[in-house]
Amino acid sequence: MSGYVVLFDGSLDGLLCAVYAYYYDKILPLSIQTEDEYQPMLGAENYFVASDPEKAKRVWEGIRKKISPGAAYNVYTAFLSGEVEKHMAIFKYIVLGFKRGASVDNRLQEDCVLRVHKLARMTGYEAHMLSGFCRFAETKQGAYYCAISPKHRVLQLLAEHFRDRFMNHAWVIHDKKRGEAAVYDGNDYVIVDAPKDAAVEYSDDETRARDMWAAFFSTIAIKERVNKNAQRRHAALYFRANMLEFL
Repeated sequence: MSGYVVLFDGSLDGLLCAVYAYYYDKILPLSIQTEDEYQPMLGAENYFVASDPEKAKRVWEGIRKKISPGAAYNVYTAFLSGEVEKHMAIFKYIVLGFKRGASVDNRLQEDCVLRVHKLARMTGYEAHMLSGFCRFAETKQGAYYCAISPKHRVLQLLAEHFRDRFMNHAWVIHDKKRGEAAVYDGNDYVIVDAPKDAAVEYSDDETRARDMWAAFFSTIAIKERVNKNAQRRHAALYFRANMLEFL
């Protein structure tokens, strides 16, 4: 196999197709990059992998059956990480998994396994934390709106969480950092592009409730007992831009 800089469209399907190309087209990646991230490598040819849902599905099913469902979850959540240099680690983890099976997750001496576990853990932790800090507010249209600005691409994880727990109302979770939104209509959700600075009109009842809550929060606060360090431990600074308690 010759060495290549493998370029793809940035999707999970695209990355899985890079795995497919390795096995079926003998394309050995020295680096896997999105087109936006592209950095040439001396002596390496460029090879663009087109996303193909059927090829991606074959690789995904292979991961689930030949490695484990847990490995598939690791690949998925690691891919959602906001870390830029993640694609080669995920690729190597999958290839090693096809060699070692489910035991791959015990091989923490392998850099790719340790890296994927770390990325998956960071993403899963942020999604878990945000599930408790999401603040939904009623809009004039009757839907409930929540803004987030996460470090990792956790929008889909949060949408799956709230689809099961907030199923009787239409809602929108807006990732203002990436310009994406999960829109739930009472049956299922879709993820769509959304302006990062989209204006939201709250219902009259919501506006009154927000004003009352802000006044209550300010009134009960005891200035001498405010503990900034404890606040940072329990509510990360970047969460607070979207939390009424800190507006």
